[in-house]
Amino acid sequence: MRIDDERIAERYRRPRCKGFEGAYDGAATGENPFCGDALEVRVALERRAGGLAVARASFDGYACSLCSASADVLMERAAGMSTEEAAGLTGGDVLRWWGGLEVGRTRKGCVELPVSVFKGALASAVERARAGLLQ
Repeated sequence: MRIDDERIAERYRRPRCKGFEGAYDGAATGENPFCGDALEVRVALERRAGGLAVARASFDGYACSLCSASADVLMERAAGMSTEEAAGLTGGDVLRWWGGLEVGRTRKGCVELPVSVFKGALASAVERARAGLLQ
């Protein structure tokens, strides 16, 4: 798969998890100073018999097509995961979800930024849940 693949372009044009609606338990922001990508991610948790899980995750911001599309697929795939499973996600997981996409060093940040911001929002949400502040 190439970074100009139609699936990436389609996710960029019609993201499923972009924009914020409803209450969220944690949020984080981040940017890639090398290219100007900037994202905010929000995460809502839910309690399950086995512990906490990601109820939904969303993003917004300004980013290139690869970063935005990667953020979108990450938010969609993280929904329903336990917080432990979601905390273990990596840029490699996102690349695998794209069918084994290979990116160079300069574009790797486009995939890593959504992951790092998501993890920050998730950590914030888990901290609130432990403090008894879950929405």
